[in-house]
Amino acid sequence: MAASRLSQRVIRPLLRTRIANSAHVSSLQDANTYLCPRESLGSHSLTAALSSLSITQRTSQMPGATRSFHTSGCSHGLMEFFDDKEVWAESTVNTGRPYRFDELRIKSNQDLHKLWYVLLKERNKLLTMEAEYKRRCELFPSPERIAKVEESMENILEVVQERNEAVNLLETGNPSHPPGGVVRDFLGRPMYRHFKEYGIPPYMNKVYRLLWPLGGLKRQHLKYLPLWREKIARRRWFEYHRKLRQNRKLIQRFPHLEGKLEEVEKPEEPRVH
Repeated sequence: MAASRLSQRVIRPLLRTRIANSAHVSSLQDANTYLCPRESLGSHSLTAALSSLSITQRTSQMPGATRSFHTSGCSHGLMEFFDDKEVWAESTVNTGRPYRFDELRIKSNQDLHKLWYVLLKERNKLLTMEAEYKRRCELFPSPERIAKVEESMENILEVVQERNEAVNLLETGNPSHPPGGVVRDFLGRPMYRHFKEYGIPPYMNKVYRLLWPLGGLKRQHLKYLPLWREKIARRRWFEYHRKLRQNRKLIQRFPHLEGKLEEVEKPEEPRVH
């Protein structure tokens, strides 16, 4: 009884749909054979009817998301911080040279980004191996590998800086790095300083306010600046007389050099602004 009720609710609407969509009379006659009375449809006929129906499941496909999906290589856990086991007992490890500027300039930003993390992983591995060799009081094979990796990373930073500066010059007409200027240190001396970015403003940076006070020239600096000026003048005059003595000795040993040596200019007085 339960099977017959299920066939009335489920099977017959499906079969009616198939009959309505059929275009041939023969298919209608074949489909009418499934429309059996309620009492004649048992559990075996229900199983056969369900097995004869083909139910397809539609899935939404996103080709863009599939193409952009990327997987990395297999992970070996903490063993990726160590070299291959084949080179553990070797005294030297054959390596190549660091990346040059010409090779890095032809790469895209995405390739440079990937290469940076590859080199970063290699440097971490080499530093781990170096620490392990030191712990075991053994010699680290081919320690120049660390310098080669660091040189390649520095070259990548230089290339990225060149591109950033080119973009800023094209868009704004100004270089990417902030310009420098003459500022006074904690002794009141004028010094040329390259400006750079900090995480906190100058008035909140205690170290910056100690080395480069914001007040500029102060009263207590007036006694020190003349002494500093005298020190610079003494050093310049000392270099001047040293070069004169050196030229005189050369002329005494080699008389044909008289009049051919470069003249030594007198030093100028240091200017303290």
